[in-house]
Amino acid sequence: MSEYEDILQKIRPFGPHQVRTFVLVSLFETPLAWAMLGPIFTAKTPLFSCSDKNQTLYLDTNATDSCEHKNVCESYVFQSDFTSIVSEWQLVCGRGAVADLITSLQMAGVLFGAVITGQLADIFGRKKILFIEYALLIVLWFSTGFVTVWELYAALRFLIGGLIGGCLVVNFVLPLEFVTPQWRTFCGCVGFWAVGLMTLALWAFLVRDWRHLDLAMSSTGVVILPLWWLIDESPRWLLSRGHLKEAQEIISKMAKFNKRPVPDMKCLQDFVQREKIRINEEKKYSYWHLFSSVNQTKGTLICMFGWFVSSSVYYGHNFNSKNLVGNMYLNVFISGLVEIPALIFVLFSNNHLGRRITVFLLMLLSGLACVAVLVIDIAGQGESMPGLTISMAMFGKSCISGAWAAVQILSAETFPTVIR
Repeated sequence: MSEYEDILQKIRPFGPHQVRTFVLVSLFETPLAWAMLGPIFTAKTPLFSCSDKNQTLYLDTNATDSCEHKNVCESYVFQSDFTSIVSEWQLVCGRGAVADLITSLQMAGVLFGAVITGQLADIFGRKKILFIEYALLIVLWFSTGFVTVWELYAALRFLIGGLIGGCLVVNFVLPLEFVTPQWRTFCGCVGFWAVGLMTLALWAFLVRDWRHLDLAMSSTGVVILPLWWLIDESPRWLLSRGHLKEAQEIISKMAKFNKRPVPDMKCLQDFVQREKIRINEEKKYSYWHLFSSVNQTKGTLICMFGWFVSSSVYYGHNFNSKNLVGNMYLNVFISGLVEIPALIFVLFSNNHLGRRITVFLLMLLSGLACVAVLVIDIAGQGESMPGLTISMAMFGKSCISGAWAAVQILSAETFPTVIR
């Protein structure tokens, strides 16, 4: 155990101060979920029909049928109680792939932002980067409510995705650096993302115009910014950068908040020296070292595959929950609700069954549930068996949510510190 972790044990490894920090940082997840998953509603394709020469032709109605009219449509009539970017810019038929393209650009931005922000947070600090990127996110997100062309909207969604990805990286790391290793599984699994998904459904139900929805959610997200004065910088990061005095002040604050005596922190000087050596060692490593040996390559590829499967299935479930039979608002709400029991299961199974078995079991169950939905659909029973379809889809979503949380923890424990 390092000197820093030894001090955390003395002032309580997960005392009131750490609990407060964990809760406050986790609050970011709710508006981040709104921003990332908002396209479930804002990019929804309503039922529509072709309208030409002042004569509306109401076709039998799915979107594909409406695009198969023998005459080329110049305009469309959308039949829905909500508006979206699809109805706003008529992104149907020949432009039907644009809405999905915009969502894909956003997710590409998430990947880009996550990679870049990890480096920035190591250089400039966790807290500073988290709040700067979050503030920029709010500004860009709010500005989407005034965009008049889809091309600019797509560019903004890419940038928004980058900021979301960056915020999520720091949001995950920051609370972990206030606690000892035995509490990292808890902090890595528990959060407010599921709450964000459930409240997103409520937002969309109450606000049926996509512009007003983005404006309302981004404006509400501003309430997170004053947390700057309540959240401390990571003492571990401060020590790693040689800011010993600032780290000692925060540790003293933690001890007093936890009602523990302020410990002797002279030993932290040695910790600072070792951290400087470690950072110098890290500079010698790059992403190529993920493949530096046969065993390292094997572990890297397994983790990469786990992340790819988890993210693809998870976001596939989320962005397609609007297409399930039944009420789309209720379906999205339930898809957030089912994440909670899965995360509780991971908390216990990680310690009793192990990381690998937990990941394998949850991915297997999620895959079987997805296959069941596919079989029901191929058999043409989706409309006649809506309850079974939704149940299987939600069970699959629940399992993949837990699998992803387990994959995150497994990945963090797989790599040496210098390349983690």
